[in-house]
Amino acid sequence: MFIDKHYPFEMIPLSYSLSGFSDFLDFQTLSIHYNQIYQAYVEKLNQLLKDNPSLQNLSLDEILFNEALMPKKIKDDLIEVGGGVYNHQIIFNSVTPNPHVSISPLLKKAIEKEYQSLNNFYQAFKQACLNHHECGFVFLVCDQNGDVKIRKTNGNLTTVKDNLYPLLGIDLFEHAYFLKYKHQKKAYVDNFLKYICFEFANQEYEACLKAIKKQ
Repeated sequence: MFIDKHYPFEMIPLSYSLSGFSDFLDFQTLSIHYNQIYQAYVEKLNQLLKDNPSLQNLSLDEILFNEALMPKKIKDDLIEVGGGVYNHQIIFNSVTPNPHVSISPLLKKAIEKEYQSLNNFYQAFKQACLNHHECGFVFLVCDQNGDVKIRKTNGNLTTVKDNLYPLLGIDLFEHAYFLKYKHQKKAYVDNFLKYICFEFANQEYEACLKAIKKQ
């Protein structure tokens, strides 16, 4: 996932229109999220790296994984802002207005190994979201053995440092859904599950398995 990109970082293009969803997210919510909040993270990240040439040829994955390389004076900001960019690259790719691509046999098998059934996974993912009482994200990740699990993060922390490869995720900051759903987080999560982009998740899982084989 964008592991070859480095400074200056750019916003990822969306594979759908900001007005493409009928009942999941409205144009205003998506536009603010993508064109203002996400864009601000990208601009702040480039500003942080502008005067740090030692980090400019590294991918975002490499920067976030190697905290020891971060200059002390910008370390906290780099983790926060870099994490904001990284996580948004996942969540904007995790949904599609036209979820016509089904889950791949490989990913389905991995999910069923951990959660017994796809429906159990949906319920576990939903519960993880509803039990997440801070701002943050919930991801489905792949570990170094090719197994999958649900992982929650607080704030803009990522799963990178734990060497967990995100396959799909949902943003639980209120800016991601409050304009449309107000305090109805459950409805937001329910609709998210209807619009999962398994095309992206399938590709990311295959990429994770290929990376494991190279180790």
